[in-house]
Amino acid sequence: MKPVEVTRPGVPSKEDPQVKTAMAVWDELTGEEQRELFRSLYRTVAAYGHTKDIDHLTRFAESVDRMVRLESTTDLRQRIRDQRDTVPEPADPAAVEELLKRLEG
Repeated sequence: MKPVEVTRPGVPSKEDPQVKTAMAVWDELTGEEQRELFRSLYRTVAAYGHTKDIDHLTRFAESVDRMVRLESTTDLRQRIRDQRDTVPEPADPAAVEELLKRLEG
């Protein structure tokens, strides 16, 4: 038997193109990134539960929407991941000394 999808008015279906895009973004996140997103979700729900301030939920929803839009239209996350694994070249000690002298005035 096929599961029945139960939603509230205004909630898009699982097959909605925006929902599919969001799920594709989720699938591209690492386990650690998914865990952090869920932690943020729960902290937002808890904040709302403690305060009843709807602003907590609204801000989180807007943040997730921006993340989905950014992730689905750019390669920014991959570029960030690529940078995490690179080791920067050490600075030239003479250049560092010169900079410190200039900053000290």
